[in-house]
Amino acid sequence: MQVRKLDRKIFTIELKGESSTLTQLINREMWDLGGEGAAIQEHPFIEEPKIVVESKNPKKLLERVAKRIQEQCDEFKNEFQKAMKK
Repeated sequence: MQVRKLDRKIFTIELKGESSTLTQLINREMWDLGGEGAAIQEHPFIEEPKIVVESKNPKKLLERVAKRIQEQCDEFKNEFQKAMKK
C-alpha cells in the first residue's frame, strides 16, 4: 500500500496486489460514513487499484472504514460458523 497525501483533506492510496473488489468495498463504506472519494483502476492488467479519499480528516475516516469492514467480516465469520454447526 502506498499513500500519497495530496493535501490535508485528500489522500490517494494505491493498493498493490489487490483487486478492485477491495477498493469498491472501501469506497462504499467511506460514502456510508459521510466521506467522499472514488475507487479507480485505469487498467486491470497494468495499473494497481487506487482509492481517493476526501474528508476533513482522511486518516480518521479510513480508520473508521477499516474498523467497520473488520466488524462485518467478524459478523460473517460468526454467522458462517453457526450455520456450519446445524
